[in-house]
Amino acid sequence: MKSFLEQPRRGKTHEVLITPHKAKPQCGGGTGTAINAVWNKACTAIAAMCCVIIIMTMFTACNQDNQALTGDYSYKLSGEVVLTNADGEVACRLIHRNGQMNILKDKSQKSKYIITMNEMSGGCYTMTAELRSDSLLIESHTFNTNILSTNSIPDIDIDLNQDEDDATIVYRISAAGGGIVNGNILILNEVWAGKQSGNSSATLNGPEMTIIAEKN
Repeated sequence: MKSFLEQPRRGKTHEVLITPHKAKPQCGGGTGTAINAVWNKACTAIAAMCCVIIIMTMFTACNQDNQALTGDYSYKLSGEVVLTNADGEVACRLIHRNGQMNILKDKSQKSKYIITMNEMSGGCYTMTAELRSDSLLIESHTFNTNILSTNSIPDIDIDLNQDEDDATIVYRISAAGGGIVNGNILILNEVWAGKQSGNSSATLNGPEMTIIAEKN
C-alpha cells in the first residue's frame, strides 16, 4: 500500500510561469539621477537665497546712506557776482552769508531730497536735489536776495549781506548746480543769474557760487 505522500493528487495540474526577479537599480543608475536632481534644486535654492541677501544688503546700504544725508547743517555761502546797470558793471564779493540748512527726504520722489536754506539775515528758500552715488544734482530753483543800495556801482567789494539802514535792492535769482557728499560735509557749487526787481535792465551774474555745509 502506497503511503499518503506517494498517492497521486487528484485534480487538474496547474502550470505556473516563473519569471526571473528584476534586479534593483545600481547606484550609478536611477539613484544617481535622483541625487543629481535634488542637488540641482538645492543649488538653485542657494543661488536664489544669495541673490536675496545681496539685494537686501544693497537696499540696507542705500537706506543707511539716505538716512545719513538727511539732517541739520550749518552752512556758509561765498562767491563773486557781477552787477550790471546803466552805469556799467562791477564785480562784488559776497561775505558773511551763512545760515542753517536742513535736508529732508522727498516723500513724493524717493530718489530726491528737499533742501531748505535759512539765512541768518532772515531770508529763506528751498531747492530740490537728487543723490547719485556721492554726488548731488541740484535742480533749477529761484529765490530773492537783497543787495545794498548805492548811488552808483562802486569799484570795490561790497558786503551783500550788510545790515544797515540803507535801502536794499531785491534781485530775483535763478540758480542750479551740483555738489559732492564727503561724510558730514557737503560742498555745493551753483551758477546764479538774476534781474533786479522792477528794473529788468539791471542784472546779476554769479558763475561760481559755493556753499559749504557741515552736519550739526
